Amino acid sequence: MLNRNSALGRRPLWILTSDQHNQVQPLTLDPDGDGGFLPVFSFEEEAQAFLQLLGEEEKGTGWRIRETTAGELISVLLALCAQVKRVALDPLPLSCGGAVLAFISVKREHFVQHLMGESRRMTGELLPV
Repeated sequence: MLNRNSALGRRPLWILTSDQHNQVQPLTLDPDGDGGFLPVFSFEEEAQAFLQLLGEEEKGTGWRIRETTAGELISVLLALCAQVKRVALDPLPLSCGGAVLAFISVKREHFVQHLMGESRRMTGELLPV
């Protein structure tokens, strides 16, 4: 059950997806080949800006912004993005902010725990590990 007191659990979030092989595929980026990350956005406008600023190598075709709930995002992280090691909340595109990615991302497992309310930290204390 989701923690209803969590700011992330109470509001919509946005991810970038495409439909490939009749299945929704979330955009994941792996600039260093170390497992990569899933960009998650607090506001639709941030997702739109990220999408517009993606480099040609990452952009590909068919990406769109998709509103998601905390529950759906948990499913995405545990199933479709099980290979992803980190989640970046409101990141800059790699061409603009790849150097700070390690500082603005958290381990996938910690992000899922937080969404599920198992984390004891407040949203403002969600720190990279």
